Amino acid sequence: MGTSRVTQPVVGCDLLAGNVWVRVMRQVILFLAALSVLAAACSSDSESADRTEPAGETATTISSEVADRCDPALPAEPGPVEATLAHDGLDRTYVVHVPEDYDGTTPAPMTLSLHGFNGSIEAQDRNGLPDEAGERGYVVVTPQGAPLNVPEGLPQSGDWAQLEGLAFWNFFGSSGVEFGDEVLPEFADLDSSALGTDDIGFLGALLDEVTSTFCIDPDRVYSTGVSNGAGMSTALGCELGERFAAIAGVSGVNLTGECPGDAPGSVFAIHGDGDGIVVYEGKELMSFPFAPYPSVPDRMAQWAEHNGCDPEPTVTTDDPYPGVTSSVWSGCVDGTDVVLWTIAGGDHTWPRAATPDDEGVVDATVSIIDFFDDHVRM
Repeated sequence: MGTSRVTQPVVGCDLLAGNVWVRVMRQVILFLAALSVLAAACSSDSESADRTEPAGETATTISSEVADRCDPALPAEPGPVEATLAHDGLDRTYVVHVPEDYDGTTPAPMTLSLHGFNGSIEAQDRNGLPDEAGERGYVVVTPQGAPLNVPEGLPQSGDWAQLEGLAFWNFFGSSGVEFGDEVLPEFADLDSSALGTDDIGFLGALLDEVTSTFCIDPDRVYSTGVSNGAGMSTALGCELGERFAAIAGVSGVNLTGECPGDAPGSVFAIHGDGDGIVVYEGKELMSFPFAPYPSVPDRMAQWAEHNGCDPEPTVTTDDPYPGVTSSVWSGCVDGTDVVLWTIAGGDHTWPRAATPDDEGVVDATVSIIDFFDDHVRM
């Protein structure tokens, strides 16, 4: 099986380590040293390929109830709009990308776009999502993660200073931090708030703010992200599933625990089986055997079970691109879908085609918007 070429390095990398740090305390310094190298590597900027592919057609019927939400109109000038939202004692920055055809009266689809660990709004937007989704009428909202908080009492080293305060999505949510059997007694009841702010609450409040300020179709709200941002999107699908039509994660869908929510939702994941950071097989992070997270296929199978899908997926190779194995769970409730694309040899990357004519190359940006186009909240 061939390897699909990718041209866009990951925009932001991942920590995902609240449950990792205290799980195996005797090895935590080695782990932090490795993360420091990762953080340094991920802080550099990289350029993204521009796309000019024509927008696809979206067959969506907007109900009169949804249309009435935008009467009177909620106008806005096209382009990026930077704003802040006070939440949990912090002023959180975000950018709303308003598409050219937004008129304030026709409800538009919207998606959150979440960067990876130590990432930024600017880096995340280089994946081309504001332009690609904007051409199809989407409002794209890119927020900034909050500073990581290192829990007090852990072994000290110079590495802590490099990790404290880096941009992080706290995706542990209501289920708390799962530490495993080897946790020290003083950390057994550590709440997820010890790692940082309440990002489930923040992103829920951000949805409230954006949907009240702009003319948004509540049945076409989505979230996507890379690495730590993929884990955060997964957490949103669990904790706030009734608000999302679909979620998509690149290189990180397996980072969160089992879904505690009840609402079914469509899930699309893209992950390279050569990922050396968020390991495809699970059980380790950056070659250290710490993290309790499952393999990517196992996590997607849990989503399929959550959605009432058939237990076994249909698996096809070199589909839809050379070097890609597609796993599709069918028979899911409420018209939901669970789809995994495994890229042979793919690393910790947001794959992106260089040009619209670059056929045979996985383009996560286009593929995610295609998936969102096909799913409306029931």
